Amino acid sequence: MTHRVVAAIDFGTHGSGFAWAVLPAGADVPGERQIDYPDQWDDAPVTYPKNLSALFLDPDGVDRHWGYSARRAGAAGEPGRLEHGFKMWLRTEDREPGQGPGNGLVGTPEQAVPLIAAYLRRLREAALERIVTGGGFLESDIRWCLTVPAIWEPEERNLMREAARQAGFPAHDRGRLLLVTEPEAATVYCAQDAAGIGGLGSLATLVVDCGGGTVDIAAYRSRDDGSLEQLHPPKGGKLGSNYINRRFQVQVLAPRLGQEAFKALEAAPAQLLELMDAFERVKTSFRGDGDSVVRIPISLKASRIIDPHGGSERLAAEQQGVDDHIVIEPDVMRGLFQGTIDPLVQLVSTEIHKLLADPAVAADGLRVVLVGGFAQSPYVQSRLGHHIDKEFPGGVHLMIPPNPSRAVLGGAVHYACRPEVVHSRRAANTYALEISARRKFGGVLRESGSVRELKITKVKGKGAFRDGVLDPLVLMGESVRVGSERTYSLAPLSSDQRELRVALYAVPQVNDLTVKTPGARLLGSVVVDLSESLHRAVEHRAVDLYFTFGGTEIGVAVVNPRTQARRDTVVEFVGVPE
Repeated sequence: MTHRVVAAIDFGTHGSGFAWAVLPAGADVPGERQIDYPDQWDDAPVTYPKNLSALFLDPDGVDRHWGYSARRAGAAGEPGRLEHGFKMWLRTEDREPGQGPGNGLVGTPEQAVPLIAAYLRRLREAALERIVTGGGFLESDIRWCLTVPAIWEPEERNLMREAARQAGFPAHDRGRLLLVTEPEAATVYCAQDAAGIGGLGSLATLVVDCGGGTVDIAAYRSRDDGSLEQLHPPKGGKLGSNYINRRFQVQVLAPRLGQEAFKALEAAPAQLLELMDAFERVKTSFRGDGDSVVRIPISLKASRIIDPHGGSERLAAEQQGVDDHIVIEPDVMRGLFQGTIDPLVQLVSTEIHKLLADPAVAADGLRVVLVGGFAQSPYVQSRLGHHIDKEFPGGVHLMIPPNPSRAVLGGAVHYACRPEVVHSRRAANTYALEISARRKFGGVLRESGSVRELKITKVKGKGAFRDGVLDPLVLMGESVRVGSERTYSLAPLSSDQRELRVALYAVPQVNDLTVKTPGARLLGSVVVDLSESLHRAVEHRAVDLYFTFGGTEIGVAVVNPRTQARRDTVVEFVGVPE
């Protein structure tokens, strides 16, 4: 199907937006693509390409308002509740112990998916109004692209696709809804957008995407044909700017107001979010090199909430009589950044050392490109730049695009125009299937090219087999060309078996692969329906599984060798909410 329009959705922890472009009828030149970045949202304080990632739910749980309008509804006292930060709920490990409601960082995947779906539905409607109603195109003309953090595992990416499906996106048609990781989108932006850094050229490029919830780091190099080759598996962590906000609440706000007053403020999320917005403004402009204090105003509504609990009185005692502002000394402000900036700098430094271990990279030089909303922070820029200049004099250069907050969104549009711009990616884990291996012969696998055959017919006793062996399809760190297939032939144990269930594991190493290997994690299973060949001889009931690697997601298809019929299927991930 030919697509006339591409549209990207960048769903973030703090803010989300969309951008789109019309594909020309003739030759498509990346540097000449005209991308529209809508930047006006209802009730937004300033023009910006992202709306607030928030929903206001009425008492029945219906999303009545979204974005900045959701915050306005909460501030106005409408019945219901304000939800924000729910992107981070998809990863259970991203939650911090002891967090209470209203902080935007607590929740479960089961709670997150319907909220994300409701928000994506609103964002999709806004995009359709712009593209279909305003642009005169059909919805079927659009190829969509949705961004995800690079550090997310296949389970979280699958949950995002499910939320997109519930939101009305064509999620089952993977040709019409692409997923791309955020640093990869930013790399494509730098390589192809005229507003980027002027192209990647032949230099290796380390992209550092600093967002609200996560920091993702990925390294790429342009090939001779202009496509991108990933040099190392992406790295990253919970180093987004929202964790600085959390430290502000825990280390400054709660102690100065007192726990009772702070809990009362948490119970009024609109007022807390308004105060946090004020902190966000001073945080993103903080330079870290002066001795001026930072002052954050407390609104009249917030004062009325904390006063009955002694909040203003305690604040005045803590701040030499000042009770209408939070006053933060420079050293305290730098301390709030420390838990994020120090590990961020160390992570970037480690990745630079890995890249420079390649003589070709060391000889040509390396660029570090800083993108994302948090990349606009002068303190982040100065700390990272100072470290690079000191640690890697001459060979490594820090670059910041003119619009770092647009890099992921714009790059996702370019990627949707031509996904083949990414030639190959590195496997973040070893991906393997669980098998039963014959003890006597050390295995039952016969390889022919890229095809692995597993014959588990004629079993004469479980004692002859070792269960729980993992046979790798792709090894961790392996460079995998996008669209590469690994074929696995499977036969059932008996002639009356109605289905095959094959377990897929991710393992953070390449040797001694079993289900007991440290770090081995069951991703899910692939279920193959064998009912059409029921009661045939076992040797005539084999099927071929085609696993597609190298993409943002793992693809699976089943081929019946008797009919050559091919059917796309999916990995049934463990722990996926129904």
